[in-house]
Amino acid sequence: MLRFWNRNRSKPPAPCVRCGQLEQEVAHWRQRCDEERSAKEREQAEKEKWQQRSQELQQQLDELSRSVQRQAAPFRRRRRKPPEQHRKPGRKPGHPRAAPLPPETVDRTREARLPVCACPDCRIPLEVTTQVQYQIDIPPVKPIVTQFNVEVGVCPGCGKRIQGTHEEQTSQALGAAHHAIGPRALALAVDCKYRLGVPLRKVSQLLSRHFGLSFSAGGIARAATRLAKRSQGVYEVLKWQLAGKYVTHADETGWRIGGQGAWLHCFASDNLVIFTVRRTRSGAVAREVLGTDYPGTVSCDGYAAYDVFRTARCNAHVLRRAEDLADHRQDDARQPLDQLSQLLRRGLVLRDRREELTEPGYRGQVTRLLGTIEQWIETHAQSADQELGRLARHLQRYQTEFFRYLEDPRLPATNNYGEQTLRFAVVLRKRGCCNKTPRGAATFEVLSSLLATFEKRGKDFSQWVEELLSHGHPKIIPPDLLPPDCQLLISL
Repeated sequence: MLRFWNRNRSKPPAPCVRCGQLEQEVAHWRQRCDEERSAKEREQAEKEKWQQRSQELQQQLDELSRSVQRQAAPFRRRRRKPPEQHRKPGRKPGHPRAAPLPPETVDRTREARLPVCACPDCRIPLEVTTQVQYQIDIPPVKPIVTQFNVEVGVCPGCGKRIQGTHEEQTSQALGAAHHAIGPRALALAVDCKYRLGVPLRKVSQLLSRHFGLSFSAGGIARAATRLAKRSQGVYEVLKWQLAGKYVTHADETGWRIGGQGAWLHCFASDNLVIFTVRRTRSGAVAREVLGTDYPGTVSCDGYAAYDVFRTARCNAHVLRRAEDLADHRQDDARQPLDQLSQLLRRGLVLRDRREELTEPGYRGQVTRLLGTIEQWIETHAQSADQELGRLARHLQRYQTEFFRYLEDPRLPATNNYGEQTLRFAVVLRKRGCCNKTPRGAATFEVLSSLLATFEKRGKDFSQWVEELLSHGHPKIIPPDLLPPDCQLLISL
C-alpha cells in the first residue's frame, strides 16, 4: 500500500530501510565498477608496455640474426650520434698545412702547352700564366741479382768443411737452396704480412707482378722465420726496456694456433710495443713480460689477472658497460646507470680542466666527486638488479684504481692507447692471419713487435733489416749476457 506524504504535515515520514539498503548496494557496485575499470586500464597499459618491449627484443634478435650473416657486422657502429651532434668533416680550423711541400729536387720537366691561343667562343687572345704541378711516381723496378762465388774448403785429414762468406750475404744456403731473398725485399714482405695482414700468397704475387721477384709463399715464410730468430735478441732487449717504463698499457684478444684457442697479449708504452702469443690468458704472461717486481703502473681493463701490479683501470670500459645496461632498461630502472655515466664523465672533464683550476680548487672538486661516487656504490652494491649490483661491486673493488688518474696526471684515464695498438691484430684475425704452428706464432710476436716499435719511433725497418742481415755491423748482445747492473739504452 502506497503512502503519500502530506506537505502540510510538520514531520517527514521515516526513511525506508529497504531504500537505504539498495542505495548502499548501488554505491558498492559503482565502486566495484570503478575499481574494475581502473584495473583494466592498468592491465592495458602494462600490456602495451610489454608489447613494446617484446617488439624491441624481437628487433634486437633480428639484428643479431642478420649480423651473423653480414661480413662487416662485428665492426658496425651500433650507437650513432644524432645529426645535430655530428662534427664537420675534416681537420679542426687552424691546423698546420696538410698538403705536401714542393719537392727539393725535380728529375724532369714537361711543358703543358695551350691547345689554342684565343678563346674558342670570343676569338679574343688569351692572357697566359704558368702554374706548377708536381707528379710523383715509382720508377720502373729492375731487380738486382747478385752472384756470390763462395769458396768451400774441405780438410783432407778430418773432412771438416769451411765455407767463405761475404758481408752482403743474407743466407749461407747452397745447392738446391742457392736462391735467397734480399733484405729489402724481405723487409717489404714482412711488412705486408705482419703489419698489413696480406696473406703470403698475395705477397708472393705482389713481388712477382710489381718487382719481378719470383718467390714462393713457403720461401717467404721460411725467410721471415730466420729473420725472427736473428731478431730475437732485440725482442728480449725491448722487453727489458719495457720493464723500466712508468706506464704500460696492457690488453689481450683471442687468437688461434693451429685452430686451437690462444691469446694475443699486447704491452705498449709511448714508443715501445711487445706482442706475445700464449695458450693462456692468466697473469703469468704479464709477469713473464714485465717481471714480478715491475715498479710502474699497468693501464688495463677490469681483468683480475693484473691485480699483482699497481694498476690504473680503464674508465671507458665501465662507461660503455653502464650505457649498454641502460639501453636495455626502461624509465626508473635506468636512472642509476645514467647517474653513474654522468659521474664518470665529470671525472674526465675535471681531468681536462686541471690546468685551469687552482690546486686547492681542483682537490676540492676531486674530493666531492669521489664522495659522490662512493655514495652511489654503497647505495647500489646490494641492489636487487643483479647486473647493476655486479657493476657497483666491481667499482667498489677497484675504486682507487679507476680514479687514480685524478691524483697523478701522468696516468691515463682509459686504456684506449692499448686497444688501438692491438686493433690491427683484430683485423688480421678476421682476415685469417692467425698462426698454424707455434713456430709461426713465435715469428709473429717478434716481427709484429719490431714493426710496431719502429713505426712509433719513426725508424726505417727496411734499413735496419739490411744492416741486421749483413755481416759488417755490430752484433746484437742479448740482455742475459750483460751484467745485471748494466744500464741499457738501445737505439733502433
